[in-house]
Amino acid sequence: MVTDYDIQKELLNRKVYSAWQFIVYTKKNIEIVEYCYSTIKNIIEKMTVKTVRWEQNLFSDFVEDVVDGKRVKTVSVTTDNQPIYELRVAGEKIDPWFLFDKLLRDFYQYSMNSLDSIAQIANAGLLGNRGKKVDSVDFQKMASTFAQQTYKTDFPLVAAWFDGVNTSDEFKYIEAINNRTKHTADIANKLAMGILGSGNKTEIGPFFRKDSQHDKRELTDQLQATIDFIHSEWDSFLNAFCSEVTLEKYVDNRQHEIDGVYQQRLKDEPDQDLSYAFIQTENDFSSMPSELYILFAYDREGEIAAHVCPFDSIFVRKGEHEILGRYTASDVVGDDCLLQYRKYVKDESTPGVVCMFNATQEKTIFYHSNPFFTVTSVSNDDEFIKRCSLPF
Repeated sequence: MVTDYDIQKELLNRKVYSAWQFIVYTKKNIEIVEYCYSTIKNIIEKMTVKTVRWEQNLFSDFVEDVVDGKRVKTVSVTTDNQPIYELRVAGEKIDPWFLFDKLLRDFYQYSMNSLDSIAQIANAGLLGNRGKKVDSVDFQKMASTFAQQTYKTDFPLVAAWFDGVNTSDEFKYIEAINNRTKHTADIANKLAMGILGSGNKTEIGPFFRKDSQHDKRELTDQLQATIDFIHSEWDSFLNAFCSEVTLEKYVDNRQHEIDGVYQQRLKDEPDQDLSYAFIQTENDFSSMPSELYILFAYDREGEIAAHVCPFDSIFVRKGEHEILGRYTASDVVGDDCLLQYRKYVKDESTPGVVCMFNATQEKTIFYHSNPFFTVTSVSNDDEFIKRCSLPF
């Protein structure tokens, strides 16, 4: 049986570990879909129970009367004695029709979100250095990307999966109802409790969108069909993805570590403060690759952890202190939990000595001991050395 750790380790070894966060997020989205479904069913069940109890109480209040000379027992249903439907959520009384409508929208929104998260997995795990920007990725974006001949040839299983889902009737319905209810207007759904022998009526209403008619559907059957579809396609995607992530098509010059950070602080000499991240080499700077992609990650005793690389520039160092040049980040990162292989471009116009001088002029950031990179601290201030040795 393949465990989560097995998948994480495989992604780490293939240098596409950033895809793991989207696997986790896909599972969370599917869990929300399941929660919405089960809660909708619970709402209907509770309303049905209240209706049955109301009927029992109603029939205990028969009134004797004479109709056409015959004695009969009658009962009347008015606005004053209709059943009262209320649910409590976190101690608050909630209209069940309001909650039903909200959960039905959420059900289809998170169904679509699940497919969008799968698209993020494909982008991060297969396209690698050619991947699209995270904020631009959704299911349709990746469906069109994997329809291109290059990627159909590189990843035939995943390309076939995207094509199969994109052309399926179930996906078209999920996409249509999600976009209609999220962006445009309500649908005339029905949640009606049957009384006096009539059955409940629960339907997703008909709607017309982009020249296509979507007929009304029985609620429970349709929700179950959607869940079955999501589960089935999720399993199919994972099988295709795990088969093709081993191809390592676009992961050149990716790495999970640097050689360390050197930092110094001298008492009463703030102009000597210095801190820089570096990669060690014994080769010429000219022989190094033009780009690097870095995500800090490690696997220690069965525990995998990762962190975005925070440095805007990384020096290339030869020996103890000779700086040959630097790599500079091509994008900006902020305070975020999103993982990415940060792209660094070789700076061939700034000599090493200038890199070092600039480092002394910039605001110095000192680093604590941490599990992602080694910190070498030099100082005549014992208190500073102690602080740096404390874990962040």
